[in-house]
Amino acid sequence: MRSVARRPLPEHPKLRHTAVDLRDPAVRRALAGCDVVVHLGFQLWRSRDAEGVNLGGTANVIAARPARIVLASSAAVYGGWPDNPLPLSEDDPARPNKQCAYAEHKLDAERRCAAAAPTVALRICAVLGPNADPLVRKASAGLRRAVPAARGRQQAVQFVHEDDAAHALLSAVKRADVNGIYNVAPDDWLDESGVAEVSGGRVVRLPFPVLLHGSEVARRLHLLDMGADRAVLLNGPLALDPARAGRHLGWTASRGSAQVLGEFLAS
Repeated sequence: MRSVARRPLPEHPKLRHTAVDLRDPAVRRALAGCDVVVHLGFQLWRSRDAEGVNLGGTANVIAARPARIVLASSAAVYGGWPDNPLPLSEDDPARPNKQCAYAEHKLDAERRCAAAAPTVALRICAVLGPNADPLVRKASAGLRRAVPAARGRQQAVQFVHEDDAAHALLSAVKRADVNGIYNVAPDDWLDESGVAEVSGGRVVRLPFPVLLHGSEVARRLHLLDMGADRAVLLNGPLALDPARAGRHLGWTASRGSAQVLGEFLAS
């Protein structure tokens, strides 16, 4: 078994780790000849080099010519839109919001991987757990004070525990006969009042343009770590139907959205 990441990992007799940036050509050599590559390397937050990291790293994964790819994609590829069905199935179109480059990169990676090798693309909802990114933890903690919502827009969000997300990836690796797109999420979701009930925060409803512009101003002033790229996802319901993953991968979430969020905020 092989792994590639910028950070070093503890030594393990069954693991050969290469500590290198995913954009480095060494990635191709490290992954050459792999039967299955699980592609997790993506930059979550907006930055000057996000496209280079996300799509350059994906190009290196593809260049290693794996026999099969399991890609951790994102629910964000569907986009937040007022006319989104509730819930979204894999047959619904991917419509990333233009403000969310991360979602556009994920959809581009899905298409590149699928063109290069048999690919399972897991469109995963928001992942929370003990190993969450510090910025995710910081943003989630803000829900204890205020739960932002777009006035006049229906809200629907989901949270999956990191253990369940890992199990979905492992299920996709094991099912060599399965390819295509699969939603990974609990079968429930929360509106803004449901989030507030769990977090104890107060729902703050703003006109969508104000929410979008205000979040971007706050990011530029370093008051928030997320700007319009994440606020735009409140433009409509963004909840996924995981039934196909249950049928084809044998995967279901062990916890619902409220439990995942509540445990995370309490940790």
